[in-house]
Amino acid sequence: MARPSRRAACWLALLCAAWLAAPAPAPALAQEAPAAVLDGAGKAVLAEAERYLDGIRSLKARFLQEAPGGERAEGVIYLRRPGRLRVEYAPPVPVLIVGDGLLLHYHDRELGQINEWPIADTPLGILAGEEIRFGEELTVTALARGAGRLEITVVRGDDPGAGSLALVFEEAPLTLRQWRVTDPQGLVTVVSLFDLETDVALQPALFVFDDPREKAPVR
Repeated sequence: MARPSRRAACWLALLCAAWLAAPAPAPALAQEAPAAVLDGAGKAVLAEAERYLDGIRSLKARFLQEAPGGERAEGVIYLRRPGRLRVEYAPPVPVLIVGDGLLLHYHDRELGQINEWPIADTPLGILAGEEIRFGEELTVTALARGAGRLEITVVRGDDPGAGSLALVFEEAPLTLRQWRVTDPQGLVTVVSLFDLETDVALQPALFVFDDPREKAPVR
C-alpha cells in the first residue's frame, strides 16, 4: 500500500477548484450524464436516502482517502450541518481543511499555503448543506443496488459538467460508508468512512479556522 502523502490530500483542493470552474470539455460531460429514469421503487429509495442524510445533523468518522494515482491519506472528519466540517489528516500529511459555514479553508501547514472556496460550491458542501434534495439542486444520474449496498450518483443541476459525486451506503440499516468525487477529466478520488458516529456533540471551535495570516507580524 502506498504511504499517506501530501499529494493525496492536495487532490481534494484540486477537486474543489475543478468543481467551481469546469474546463472546456464540460458540455460533453453534461451530455454523457443525463438524469436517471427512475421507477416508483427507485424514487422510494431516493426518498429514504434523503431522510437518512437529512437526519444526520452531525457526524464524526475516521476516513481513508485514495487519490487517482493510488496514493492514500487518512485522518478524521467532523461535520455539523449546515456548512461546518473539519478534515484532519494524520501525519505525515500536514493538511487541515475547515468549513466554517461560509468558506472551505484548505491549509498546508508545512508549505504555509492557504486556499479558500465558498463551501456551498464544493463537493463537501453538498454533504454539509442544510438539506439534501435529489432531483432539485442535485441531478441523479445513476442509482444502483446490490449485495447490500446502495449507490447514488449526482451532478450539480446548474453545472453538470463540473464533475459528479457518488454516495455509497450499506443497507439494513442504511449507513453512509463512502463517497467518490469524479472531476471533469474523469479522475476519481475515493473517501471511505470507518467508526462512523452520528448526532454527536461537537465543539464549535472545531469549525473555526485559525488563520495564521492574521497573526503575522506587521512590518
